Formats: sequence, structure tokens, C-alpha cells
Amino acid sequence: MPSDDRFADAVKPALEALLSDLQHTTEVLRRAHISDRRSQSRDDFGGDSYDLQRTMESQSSRKSLGPPSQAHSYSDVRSNGRSPSRDPLHSDSMIGTMNGELSSKHGVNTIPKGDCAACGKPIIGQVVIALGKMWHPEHYTCCECGTELGQRPFFERNGRAFCEEDYHNQFSPKCQGCHRAITDRCVNVMNKNFHIECFTCAECNQPFGEDGFHEKNGQTYCKRDFFRLFAPKCNGCSQPITSNFITALGTHWHPDCFVCQHCGVGFNGGNFFEHNGTPLCERHYHETRGSICSQCRGAINGRCVAAMGRKFHPEHFRCSYCNHQLTKGTFKEVDRRPFCHKCYNNTYALTPA
Repeated sequence: MPSDDRFADAVKPALEALLSDLQHTTEVLRRAHISDRRSQSRDDFGGDSYDLQRTMESQSSRKSLGPPSQAHSYSDVRSNGRSPSRDPLHSDSMIGTMNGELSSKHGVNTIPKGDCAACGKPIIGQVVIALGKMWHPEHYTCCECGTELGQRPFFERNGRAFCEEDYHNQFSPKCQGCHRAITDRCVNVMNKNFHIECFTCAECNQPFGEDGFHEKNGQTYCKRDFFRLFAPKCNGCSQPITSNFITALGTHWHPDCFVCQHCGVGFNGGNFFEHNGTPLCERHYHETRGSICSQCRGAINGRCVAAMGRKFHPEHFRCSYCNHQLTKGTFKEVDRRPFCHKCYNNTYALTPA
């Protein structure tokens, strides 16, 4: 075994780093307490070099000796979650005893880096520097849920630290679709925020395509559903009107649907006739109203002659034999044909007995 002085010089840097880590974990306190009891039993064998060697061996299975950890490095701070409760006065006394013995026997000094902003005690070992203060790693926690923030991203608000989840739950805008916090890109519509995936049609729940969206009563709709639900309906086909339309007879029409409702022919020049709210061409309007000349089958727009249960243009009401216009107001009828008196008498009059 090497001399006491050489052995102490050899392990001094590594032991300082090891002590820094030990002072901030419950495991360190437990091992320190055991080491303290072992040191008392080894006093009978009386070897300072032996004490240091056993201390190194007791920790070798947990962590290899090496240079001190960098600030803000939080790995291997604790391995078993929440520490069991111990008497802080007893723990401080044990640490103070170890510091004193190491300093007096081997020249190993531990220098505090500052006071923890949470507990007010000196920080020797790993340190968290955040919010302009220094903290023990286990004391730098979310002010809402108490989760340690040493190895997690955190957010600051009014001088307080929050874990990511609690920060977004309290301060991030909420999606109007799912009412959860928005942490990434979003859509702002009608002064409302939505997750991109939540901004969908209120009717079919499908995302909006290139046609965009339409708004009605604070709800958003795709083009198809909006026109299906809210667009005026064509009076001809009863389908939604989505583009050009014609307003006539107090209703709306697709241009292709505004035709004579009897023959389907469009209205040249835009002129049409109405019968009981239905647009008709001139011919079918008069046919419907019974104002078609029985002779020429043309519409009667002015004066007409009503005879034999039919209507005629005055100029078309003629004798069926001589073809003279019947203008005297009297005529003779044979087999639903009109005759003037002369032709009737010459053709059909009975010979006197």
C-alpha cells in the first residue's frame, strides 16, 4: 500500500467531485452515515489511507471517479425518486463532520457555490442556475405540480417556473374545437383559435379544401354543405343555387331552369307569360287559358270570336264553303263547321213541299 501522503494526493481531485454529488442525494446521506460508522470501527486499525480507500470502494459500484460535473448537468442526481424523510439537523451534522475530517486529514476542501433560492442552504455540487438564481437540482420544480425541471424544458411567467404542460394549460390560447391548449401552429378565424386539425366543417367534420369555408351563425361550413343548408333553392329543380341565377315571379331560378314549364323551350328576348306562378311561352300560355285560335292554332292576343265552344281570330272565323269572313254575327253550323246563310241555304236547306 502507498504512503498516506501520496495516496491522499492521488485521490484528492476525484474525491472532491464525488463529495459534491454525495451531498445532494438521500443515497449520499445514507452512505455517509454508514461510512461514518465504519470509520469509527476502523479507528482501531488506525489507517488514514485505509479510510480513504474503503470510501472509494464503497462508491465505485455507483459512479466512477472523474472530473467534477458541469453546472446545469442533472444526470445521476437521484436514482430512486422521492427521498425518505431524515432529520435535517442530523444530516447537516454528518456532512459537516465529513467535511471537517476530510479537510483536516487529507486537505480536501468543499466550497459552497451559493445559497439555494428555495431552501436557503449552501449549494455544494450540482447547481441549477435559472430565473437569475441558483437552486439545488431537486428544489428547482414546477410551481404548479412540483415536477423537477432539471432535465425538462420549462417556461417562466412572472418570475415563476412552470413545466411545459402546466404552462400551456394556464396561459396558452385554447382551441375552440377541442378546448385544449394550443402549443403549435393554429388557425385564427372570427377571433377564435383552432388547432389546424380541429378547424373543420361543422356539418361533415371534414377539413376545408381549396374552396375555403363559409360562415353562418358563428359556425364554419364547407362550400357543399353551406349551399345545401343555406343557399336559396331553384324554383325549377329545387336544387341549391351556387352561382348565377335569375329572379322572376318572386323566386330564384338557375338560368337553365327558367324555361316554359310546358315545353321546356327558353324565352327568346326574356319575354314570358305567367299562369298561376308558372312561366310559360306564349303558345302554351294561351293554350292553358283557352285563348288559341281554333283555325290557325295561333294565340289570340286581342279580340276573338267565341263560337261552337271554340275561339277564333275574327279574321279566321269564315264560312266553311265560300270562305267569306263571317262578320254579321250570325251563322249556321253543320257538323261543327260554320256556314254563311247563303251557302247553308244552297247546300243544306230543305226543298219546299
